[in-house]
Amino acid sequence: MTIVIPKRPLRILGYFILFTLLVAASFAVYFRTSYRDRVLPNVYFYGENVSGMAKDNLGKTISEKESILKNSVILKYEDKQIQIGNLSELGFSWDKEKTAGYILGIGRNDNWLNNFYNQILSLFYKVDVSFAYDIDENKTEQYLAELATTIDREPVDGKLEVKDGKAVVFNLSSNGKKLLVKKCLTDIKEALVKNRSEILLTVKEIEAKSSSDIRKMGIEEVIATGESNFSRSPLNRIHNVTQGAKIFNGVLIAPNETFSFNKALGEVSAKTGFLPEIVIKEDKNIPEYGGGLCQVSTTFFRAAIIAGFPIIERAAHAYRITYYDPAGMDATIYDPSPDLRFLNDSKYYILVQTRIEGSNLFVDFYSTPDGRKVEVGKPVIYNLVQPGEPIKIETDKLKPGEEKQIDSAHIGADAYFTRKIIYADGRIKEDRFSSHYVPWRAKFEVGVLPKDEQGNVE
Repeated sequence: MTIVIPKRPLRILGYFILFTLLVAASFAVYFRTSYRDRVLPNVYFYGENVSGMAKDNLGKTISEKESILKNSVILKYEDKQIQIGNLSELGFSWDKEKTAGYILGIGRNDNWLNNFYNQILSLFYKVDVSFAYDIDENKTEQYLAELATTIDREPVDGKLEVKDGKAVVFNLSSNGKKLLVKKCLTDIKEALVKNRSEILLTVKEIEAKSSSDIRKMGIEEVIATGESNFSRSPLNRIHNVTQGAKIFNGVLIAPNETFSFNKALGEVSAKTGFLPEIVIKEDKNIPEYGGGLCQVSTTFFRAAIIAGFPIIERAAHAYRITYYDPAGMDATIYDPSPDLRFLNDSKYYILVQTRIEGSNLFVDFYSTPDGRKVEVGKPVIYNLVQPGEPIKIETDKLKPGEEKQIDSAHIGADAYFTRKIIYADGRIKEDRFSSHYVPWRAKFEVGVLPKDEQGNVE
């Protein structure tokens, strides 16, 4: 059986092919004549239509656009930022020649069929072109590697060793961190191409381990810090403050335990490492072993106040002392009384850590925050009373008429401060801590001639 194809459909197909070839040829001639060495239609460069531009005009336009591109960026990580004044520091540069070549090459860089296809599409679809660039990734990576040396930190695992109820080894766990160089490299390239002025660097946190004892006891972070200053103290007083601070470093206060400063301090004598220094006893200043330990008790008192713990016992000094400014926030101690006592009314242990920085003493309480908020008011000082005339004490240890000051004058006053505790369950407790300081007259020794038992001058 023979199949006969009608001649009319063949002629129609032939006409269609001929027409298509003529149209294609016409478009080819059109593009060849109208866009010879020029940019194709519908090509945009940073919002500007560059269609039909020759290489010279295109080069001028590219140079103008380069001037609006950012050549500096800010690298940000955590709460820090680094200003990069020139992108070349990161191995990055804008490439005008490559940009011009790419724009002029649209619809011309493939085989003739793809070129023709792209040329036809250019009549109907918009093409947005970005600036071409060069980047030396090795230089960028080297910059990030150097930056990482200032950022990277190994995690520190928490440790706690307790002996005789006291922490003898302690360090709180501290997470490490690491700059992710490879990811940052990718992010920098992307940000620079998109002309962003700020680039966020990725720093990964590395979690540290914490000992089971630390977790069990709830020793997580500093919940309060007391501070006082002992500048201009005599050498023996500085020694006693330092020795006293060492004794309390590592003290553990259990939940619901009432802390006694005197009990934790223990014996104060030459045997326990203390030196003689001035203390206030009755109405006199006399040297005794451990003079200056009230600097430590005062700092403890301030930490307990800030932490919001109930104060069971506290006494102010007899007169105002500059070491304990501001007035009203001091706590004197003496064995067996007065004492400083406060209650750990939380369900977590308190670990005490003491430190001295210069002439400042710090007492840190480590524990777990239980949601209470504490507001401590500033001390109010009133009822100022002048000390009066100095007291003259005769002595034959000085030359007749010679005077030596043995005690300073102090203005008397009353003082108070308030504390407001807002507990996690909404309960509110308000305290008022009052202090009374007597006026303290200066004392001078005055030299006189020796006298016999009857009081007659010898």
